[in-house]
Amino acid sequence: MTSEDSNANSWSLTSMQLAARIRQIAQADPATINKATRAEASLLAEEWDDALNLPKETFEAQEVRRSRLSALQRRSIEILVHAAGSQ
Repeated sequence: MTSEDSNANSWSLTSMQLAARIRQIAQADPATINKATRAEASLLAEEWDDALNLPKETFEAQEVRRSRLSALQRRSIEILVHAAGSQ
């Protein structure tokens, strides 16, 4: 799979799907994913858990949540593309 294909497919994933894929990388066999990528994926997985559990009751809370999810999406896709390229 090329990085371009990985990037295109990754943008169509939901937040829950991205969080799950990042968790998979964080828990991957050290022989398949390098230590630094796994460590960053582990931190991202925690951030996904926090962001997905943010309140949605008010407009302001929704905007904060949306902003965090958007930032996590971009960084998660970078990690997914990097991990796919290193396999």
